[in-house]
Amino acid sequence: MKPYLIVKIGGAVATDTQLLQKLLTDLSQATDYACVLVHGGGKEVTALSERLGYQAEFRSGLRITSPGEMEVVDMVLGGKVNISLVRMATQIGLKAVGLGGQDGKLFSAKALTVDGVPDCRTGQILACDTSLVRLLCSEGYLPIIHSTCMATDGQGLNVNADEAAQALAVALEAEVLLYVSDIRGVLKNGQVIARLDEEALENEIDAGVISGGMIPKVRNASEAVSEGCGRVIIGGYQSTGDLSRLLAGESGTTIHDGV
Repeated sequence: MKPYLIVKIGGAVATDTQLLQKLLTDLSQATDYACVLVHGGGKEVTALSERLGYQAEFRSGLRITSPGEMEVVDMVLGGKVNISLVRMATQIGLKAVGLGGQDGKLFSAKALTVDGVPDCRTGQILACDTSLVRLLCSEGYLPIIHSTCMATDGQGLNVNADEAAQALAVALEAEVLLYVSDIRGVLKNGQVIARLDEEALENEIDAGVISGGMIPKVRNASEAVSEGCGRVIIGGYQSTGDLSRLLAGESGTTIHDGV
């Protein structure tokens, strides 16, 4: 079996049709890997939620999902966004299959307990069953996965897509987990840091170089590497060929095990 490449799209890349077409074309040419695409859709969820009268709530950067808004999440992620990506990939020539965390019991999850939020539908992944993904990849399909899951009571859960991509990469022992967005990588004095191991990234956090929302991202990346993922790359995508440049270490920041 080919090594796994897990690509999680976010930021402007996830909403720019032209960039998505270029990225999917690059993926179609990454024939050395069994590729999996993971996506969220936070901006689209927020837009539809507000149209329907729901007020988006975030705590420490995490969306707090009510039962009513969970219906919106299902419609947007499992419907509009996932279907659009599958159609786009198919048009390019890829054999794409859309999946959610509940399909094939891919992700087992539990609802988070949040003060003041009864029946919170924001979830946390507990386990990952990769059987279906492995089967699809072995037959040459591209799984395109959104991050809705199912609780033990059968109700839907909304899981952060970064968390879903990390859990999948660890369970598959992927060679590469790639977070693609409009962020060029981890910056120091305006320049991208090419490589970081756990010690180096903690030093940069202590020095204040890495701050804000980038801290949990790099720590989660380091955790993924320590748990079996070969390396994690955080980088931007702007034009055709950027995928190969990211994989070659020519752009973006690579989190590795220090060896």
